[in-house]
Amino acid sequence: MISKEKVRRRALAARNSLDQAWRGENSRIIIKKVLGSEIYQKAKIVLSYSAFRSEVETEELNRDILRCGKKLYLPKTYPEEKKMCFYQVEDLTKLKRGYQGIFEPEEKNPVEFLMEDGDSGLTKQDILMVMPGLTFDENRNRMGYGGGYYDRYLQLYGDKVTSMFIAFYEQKAIVIPAEKCDVKPDYIVTQKD
Repeated sequence: MISKEKVRRRALAARNSLDQAWRGENSRIIIKKVLGSEIYQKAKIVLSYSAFRSEVETEELNRDILRCGKKLYLPKTYPEEKKMCFYQVEDLTKLKRGYQGIFEPEEKNPVEFLMEDGDSGLTKQDILMVMPGLTFDENRNRMGYGGGYYDRYLQLYGDKVTSMFIAFYEQKAIVIPAEKCDVKPDYIVTQKD
């Protein structure tokens, strides 16, 4: 079987080779599908991300979350602890560059606090996680950059969030060498699905 690292390298090279204007146009199609989905419509809280390099662009999504009165949370990565936490964002202009130059929120109002509180009244349908990655396959296996941040997060909170991986259809692989520690997203959305 092909190694994860080889799949990861190929997937990153393929995604990086997509034309920037094409990525912008197809990102808008993907985000429009997310915004029109029943899953998004029902969510009260959205754990999104700040797009980095050739990922599906999320600025339009993040603006819509705030405009609709939903609560927006973005991740902050702690590489020395090998974890990430999501913090509430009310103003996208206040994000600062953090880990690997990715725009991150201030460490205020963590969503984890809500999810650890058994009396929050929130259901799995109330919290949507929209996540990036490098590749996916027909069986909903998803591969990220190798840090395992989303897998560890979903191992802790996956029963409390609905997870959605957004990607370009061109990121699809025939098979991903998945392991027990890899967590499948509940949904995968591309510009073609």
